[in-house]
Amino acid sequence: MSEFPAPVETAVETRFKIAEIYKAANDESLYQKELADIVSIDASAGPGRTARTRTLAARSALVLAEQLYRQFAAVKLTQPFEVSLQDKKKRMDVAISAMDGLVEYEIADVTAAATFYLAETYLDFSRALAASERPGDLKPADLQAYELALEEEAFPFEEKAIGVHEKNLESLQAGVLNAWTEKSLAKLAELMPGRYAKNEISSGFLGAIDTYAYRPPIQNLGPMMAESETTTPEEPVRIVPVVASDKAVEDENPQ
Repeated sequence: MSEFPAPVETAVETRFKIAEIYKAANDESLYQKELADIVSIDASAGPGRTARTRTLAARSALVLAEQLYRQFAAVKLTQPFEVSLQDKKKRMDVAISAMDGLVEYEIADVTAAATFYLAETYLDFSRALAASERPGDLKPADLQAYELALEEEAFPFEEKAIGVHEKNLESLQAGVLNAWTEKSLAKLAELMPGRYAKNEISSGFLGAIDTYAYRPPIQNLGPMMAESETTTPEEPVRIVPVVASDKAVEDENPQ
């Protein structure tokens, strides 16, 4: 900040231009650093903060959040399952927190982008569960039970993704259409083709979407979950101990 004295808007504008130079030069490290500085300057600007600094900070924060999403999506669920799951969940919580922070800027296109990526975070987790590496020591009957358990755990996350993508379409009621609402609509057409035909939008489904409640199935409790009195002690199959994102649980149960 000392390199760019007040006014703050000038400082942010200058750093944003420098960031674009680093981006054009494919210097990802310095590009990300400049973006982080922009976010920090805007956050600490106090009365010097303007609509312009907030907008540039929001767009900078979006790029940083996209990187966090990509880091989350890159994690595959492999054996040992508990280790990769913990890593995936940790990165999921970080990504969700970043998307939540983007909404606070109250910039329409950034909010729509954050909503899109939030939905994609849930969808990626659902698909990662479905595509996770299976243990190699299961008998056929046990493998079938394992597959069913995975499906039961993955489905709520896909449902959540659909609900969040639908949330992104609410702006269509006000006649607002941008790249991110279009992306959400395209995803919904892929996930629910019978309801979301391409290039056809009905106002009937653009109402408020209820929040999906996540509750891990108590019959599948494992070492990654707290002990419960209702756990069945004679579980015949080593079921995958999957739990919802800690951040998702916190969001459902605000203090």
